[in-house]
Amino acid sequence: MYALFNLIEGILWFVVAAIILVRVPCATAIQRGAVFAGAAAFAVFGVTDFLESQTEGRLPAWLWGLKIACGAAILASRYSYKGWHRFRWYDREFLFGLCCLVAVGLIILLQKVVLSD
Repeated sequence: MYALFNLIEGILWFVVAAIILVRVPCATAIQRGAVFAGAAAFAVFGVTDFLESQTEGRLPAWLWGLKIACGAAILASRYSYKGWHRFRWYDREFLFGLCCLVAVGLIILLQKVVLSD
């Protein structure tokens, strides 16, 4: 079931990447670059789910790092698209990303503690 869920999730991230490429309007070269970078980050995140499907929940540190890097790239793409002058530390997107990063850190810690036997 774990592998199937991750395979489905990986496919869905590829769908998100395709939708972003097709549906997000771009008025400037910076926005086109941000859209391409964001779509690429979602696609790579999908690949990480395909790789995760083979781990049965025991993700190696490099895979966690790649997932976190994808999340950071997605967030950076969002602000590149909107314009960095609009960045605020209290923005929903930033706070959500920060909460996800903390959650991932806790999951990694839990994984190391619980699965270290």
